[in-house]
Amino acid sequence: MNVSRQAAVLLLSAGLLLSGCSSSSDNPGDEGYTGPTLAARTATMGKWQKGPKEPKQHKPYPYDIYTHCGIKWVKFGGRWWVLDHVFPGVEQVKGEPSQDSQTLAGYMTLIGPDTANFDAAGMPTMQFVPTKDEPPGCA
Repeated sequence: MNVSRQAAVLLLSAGLLLSGCSSSSDNPGDEGYTGPTLAARTATMGKWQKGPKEPKQHKPYPYDIYTHCGIKWVKFGGRWWVLDHVFPGVEQVKGEPSQDSQTLAGYMTLIGPDTANFDAAGMPTMQFVPTKDEPPGCA
């Protein structure tokens, strides 16, 4: 009986240790992903959000995209970026999408020196990369 009690204590301890090591994650696809972590934003008339001139990595900044000509080009951190990838099904912002048809209010996060992610309610994560080109005029 003493051996089975020691085995039970050992198994219970191992189970607790393993469950204590898992943590929640904000990265889609990671075990423990907890879902959207940012609150939905709405654009405020006369208060355009474009982030700082020198953004810090992994800090989400309120950011508005003017959608009249599409969402392929954005200016963030003092330089132009172009849409590189969309992650379908990945949502980082919880809440109702903005109702403004000309502005997409969300967050821009510098992921690395050459990668920035834009997240908005009801939208997949959009990843941008820097470009030396400037956007073409809108037709």
